[in-house]
Amino acid sequence: MRCEIAVDIDSCADHVWAVITDLNRWPRWTSAVRDAALLGGGTLALHGVVRLRAPGLPERTWRVAEFQARRHRVALRHEGVGGHADVRFALTPTGASRTRLVVTHERAGWMGSPMGRLTAGRVQANLQQLGDDLKAHCETRRRSGIAAPAG
Repeated sequence: MRCEIAVDIDSCADHVWAVITDLNRWPRWTSAVRDAALLGGGTLALHGVVRLRAPGLPERTWRVAEFQARRHRVALRHEGVGGHADVRFALTPTGASRTRLVVTHERAGWMGSPMGRLTAGRVQANLQQLGDDLKAHCETRRRSGIAAPAG
């Protein structure tokens, strides 16, 4: 099962990246995430462990499977009995101060695929909400001249 969203954001990739990688603050700017925590503290980095709770879905613990700050890419992986799920965030500059965000969610495995089909609508809605909220947050902060958080 695969869900994907793409959103164009009127803000530079570095600003959007700083917001995405400040995971503990996600619940402050998006209704798509009720709780987010980087377990063990620190900053988002390769092999870090993240706990996320999204509306209509069970709480999940994810491992940072990919982290490429220079390329603005991060991927999270959740492994469970009979399957796994991956969420990938990719930012691409499309102008001096414009960025395209693509978020992809994939589930696989003998249990992952059926569960993916059952939750696909909710996952797609949450991803779209996350993208829309990120766009609104980054564009509002850009217009108001508020600096992006350190990332």
